[in-house]
Amino acid sequence: MKTTETVGAIKSLNEEQRQRVRQLEAQIETMEAELNAILGESAGKKAMVDLPSRSIDETQATDLRARLKTFSEDWDRPENDVYDQSPAR
Repeated sequence: MKTTETVGAIKSLNEEQRQRVRQLEAQIETMEAELNAILGESAGKKAMVDLPSRSIDETQATDLRARLKTFSEDWDRPENDVYDQSPAR
């Protein structure tokens, strides 16, 4: 969908639907930031994510960190480094 079509479609939505669109946009931005952070870390860079700009407060960040920690030990194993490499390599 082109930008002009998207803007037109959003204008035709009711307030509840517009709110859901805003929530989805925020989720997409968060996922993009996470992806960039992961890619930055795999390239040896320390990426910082501005969580407040993504509407993530300290409580939510703590919860997310705790949930991600459940599989971090497995993810950090040396044999899983293959997943950090670009498929084009």
